Amino acid sequence: MKLSVLINNFNYGQFLRPCIDSVLSQAYPDVEVIAVDDGSTDDSREIFASYGDRILAVLKENGGQASSFNAGFAAASGDILFLLDADDTFLPGKLARIAEIYDRNEIDWCFDRVTTEKGDQPSAELQVTLFDKRDTLRKGGFPSLPVPTSGLSFRRSLLAQILPMTVAADVVLSDNYIKFAAAYLGRGAIVETPLTFQRIHESNRYTGTSRAKTLRPRIMIATGLELARRYDGLQALGKSLVAGGIAETTSLLKLRSEARNTVTGGPFGDAAATEVALMAARKRLANMLRKGQA
Repeated sequence: MKLSVLINNFNYGQFLRPCIDSVLSQAYPDVEVIAVDDGSTDDSREIFASYGDRILAVLKENGGQASSFNAGFAAASGDILFLLDADDTFLPGKLARIAEIYDRNEIDWCFDRVTTEKGDQPSAELQVTLFDKRDTLRKGGFPSLPVPTSGLSFRRSLLAQILPMTVAADVVLSDNYIKFAAAYLGRGAIVETPLTFQRIHESNRYTGTSRAKTLRPRIMIATGLELARRYDGLQALGKSLVAGGIAETTSLLKLRSEARNTVTGGPFGDAAATEVALMAARKRLANMLRKGQA
């Protein structure tokens, strides 16, 4: 069974070597490393070149994380595909242990938990939970999938039903879309024992940043609209995500406006523009409902 690891990178040159080395040092006989650079302006491409033919470098113009997923998938040839952010690393033995889980179980995807503690080593025994919430998703339910990009892996046949995905700037449409789609399309497993190190740092685009609170509603709305558009069985979930995102944004606007008014006595200037965006999201959802798409 051949494995492909799809590394997505944008200006994370300072973290690239530990990331790539964590894959190349894995004790698994058949692994390809697809390193996608999304238009970096730092030394990332020079670092890619230094690895020669040990990795396949895909160099593209900046288009956002979703476009990097698409490009990596198009270049990969493995039976099982792993996603890896360029600032994270795989713990020793991860690939062989995940491959064994696929071999032992009839699953289409496998998500492993991450640790944020540098230097953590994998446990000798893994706690694996088989996961099939397809009926829950069809009914609009929200299964818990608290695993970031670097903990995700898929059978090629499943990921081919998800990628290529609609391109979106920044991280607004990315791993949440892929996780919900995978859980809807197939049966999976969650490894409760961390096999991946997620690096938390000041350059994170989402996790652990001050942007997370304001980005979350945008992610919910974009993910809901796209899931409902693409998959007939996810109309209810898509509607719930959009409604939740609108509610969270409205709540944030109210809190920020009240805080600004308390300090300055004047209106919050961005509220009108944000309300226009919310109205557009509501209109798109209403149109989809009328057309029987959501």
